[in-house]
Amino acid sequence: MSRRRHEDNHNYQLRGVAQAGSHIIAVGGGKGGVGKSFVSSNIAIFLANMGYKTTLVDLDLGSANLHTYMGQGQPQLCLGDVARKKSLVLEDVAIPTQFPNLSLVSGANDSLHMADANMQELTNLMRAVFYHQTDFTILDLSAGTHNTTLDFFLMAHDHVVTVTPEPSSVENAYRFMKACFYRKVRRFERQLHITKHIQKIMANSQENGVKSPADLLYVVSEKDQINGHRLKEVMAKLQFELIVNQARTPADHNLGGSMKTIIERYFGLPARFLGHLEYSDTVWQSLRKHRPLLLEYPHTPLYNQLLRVTRNIAAPAAKKIVV
Repeated sequence: MSRRRHEDNHNYQLRGVAQAGSHIIAVGGGKGGVGKSFVSSNIAIFLANMGYKTTLVDLDLGSANLHTYMGQGQPQLCLGDVARKKSLVLEDVAIPTQFPNLSLVSGANDSLHMADANMQELTNLMRAVFYHQTDFTILDLSAGTHNTTLDFFLMAHDHVVTVTPEPSSVENAYRFMKACFYRKVRRFERQLHITKHIQKIMANSQENGVKSPADLLYVVSEKDQINGHRLKEVMAKLQFELIVNQARTPADHNLGGSMKTIIERYFGLPARFLGHLEYSDTVWQSLRKHRPLLLEYPHTPLYNQLLRVTRNIAAPAAKKIVV
């Protein structure tokens, strides 16, 4: 198999994701228990059923459980092997699933943790994900705002944030998105020669009227119109895409639309509400049986909601993919 010459991790991150080997969808969130693994695994299954070659990657290192969602046993080779051996690529550790077109890269049975991985291991992982050749690569990320989690989230084309209709979940989701915003600003500020501007602005944020990330983008543009405009263009590619999971009431259904409006105003960035997923006992019932919901309960409202969410994600990307 031919291999591309790999560049430094940070360099290809700065270029963006235009040259990535597949369309990357990252599923993140501010806290555990919001259903990231459930969402990512079912999106992957539906994409595969649509005919797209899809790879599901369990990046929740240290707490990997996607193999359970997929009804798979623990594989011999895992993501940690790719991290430790630069010669390995995702194809080397991917295992087929019961769904045609869908393979799984697991982190199960591995001692590697994001927080403990060294720079070379993280670089190997990011290269492997970035250059993986398939139609869609789905990343199931760990909870929290560790820099490595943020970097994997930012390298994606689609930035999916899963939230449940609980105050703590909503609060943590905003915290996660804010961390992503400033992580991306820091990535580009030196390249755009605006580091000093940002430092001065943030040192006197109240005096400069900076109460939100959107205010920061505005004030930077006031200080340096050319590079400030470039920063706005770069940041506009960070479009948060929301999924409200475990919705029970009409107010829960409307949460995504309300959050979308707040995100656009607070961050000054585009946002999309992909849809809501209703709370259903079929989720834990299918997990207990080690059977994906798509196979076990195909005639439920939740099935149709997952299909709608997947179509909303896939529609823009599908125009660039030949099946």
